[in-house]
Amino acid sequence: MNKRRAVLAAAAAPILAMTAAATPAQADAPITIQGDCTYPGLGQELCGRVINHKDSEKWLVVADGWNCGGSGTACGDKVRLYPGDVSTDSYKDADGVYIPNGCTGSLGLREFKGGKWTKITDNIGYYKIKVKC
Repeated sequence: MNKRRAVLAAAAAPILAMTAAATPAQADAPITIQGDCTYPGLGQELCGRVINHKDSEKWLVVADGWNCGGSGTACGDKVRLYPGDVSTDSYKDADGVYIPNGCTGSLGLREFKGGKWTKITDNIGYYKIKVKC
């Protein structure tokens, strides 16, 4: 058991070192938005990216805009993603997800209700949504 803790501590050390090495200037780096993606100034690109899980029972829809003209909902271009499809094949940044009526979309423990648009935020990874009907 002690060997296991030592291995875990050794694996975590580089991550902790990188976190601790951040300078105040890096922490205060300007956040910019380009093409609706967010750039926190540390060489990262945060965008809304969606994958329709390969085991989904149905399609979902993503939109490349949100709150256009104060609408408070998805807007702009929309594309249907079938199971296994990825939003980045059509858009650099997705801002909303629509799950069909009578279905739910699960993202880990979070669930998206069907029949309405849900705002998604910029992220390093992908929202991998599994649609169940």
